[in-house]
Amino acid sequence: LRECGISAYNVMAVTFTNKAARVMKDRLAELVGRRGDYLTIGTFHAICARILRREAPRWGMERSFAIFDSDDQVTVVKQALKDLNLDEKLYPPRTVLHAISRAKDELIEPDDYNPPTYWHEAVSRIYKRYQEILAANTALDFDDLILTTVRLLRDHADVRQAYQERYAHVLVDEFQDTNTAQYELVKLWAGKHRNLFAVGDPDQSIYGWRGANIRNIHHFTRDFPDTQTVLLEQNYRSTQWILDA
Repeated sequence: LRECGISAYNVMAVTFTNKAARVMKDRLAELVGRRGDYLTIGTFHAICARILRREAPRWGMERSFAIFDSDDQVTVVKQALKDLNLDEKLYPPRTVLHAISRAKDELIEPDDYNPPTYWHEAVSRIYKRYQEILAANTALDFDDLILTTVRLLRDHADVRQAYQERYAHVLVDEFQDTNTAQYELVKLWAGKHRNLFAVGDPDQSIYGWRGANIRNIHHFTRDFPDTQTVLLEQNYRSTQWILDA
């Protein structure tokens, strides 16, 4: 902002937790003052929720849509099981919810779900009913926030171009923790100017169980062949005693 004259309005910084986003905002307030108010800083989910509320008429939802938390989601899965006459003991709601979440992380919607086992065949039906119940309640779950934003940007060229024009500079923290849907979203945001700055460490990718896809780091230079890589090889946090160990 200071050295290159970039407008704060054209910068987006994305991280994974609300706490990290708050820390970033506080630090930037000290660095750039009131210009920081015009930066878009937040988690993937928070930024997507803002976009979806703003663009709700384009994707056929009311701006006042609800966002269901994990407890709400379990309740919806239980209702879907009941509607389909399926036994909760055979299809534990949280286990089913995990399978649905992983599908959404991979941008797989109900009609595209390809069940690898008989158990997953039931999940496919539950997933479809689950989405119907969400729609009936004018609601999205957390995974839908990412999935629906990707669909919105893919399907509506004018919306995609508007956000690509606005966000000339996209910065992503903890890139090793991104899943397939989040990486696709980042590529859509940065698709025009291609000013994408990602910080990540493949050795710290520990969230595979939550959908993180370590291949995103390996695919980055393929998708952005003009990437400049900066290695941060000096450790400023640990004492020499720890480093020796």
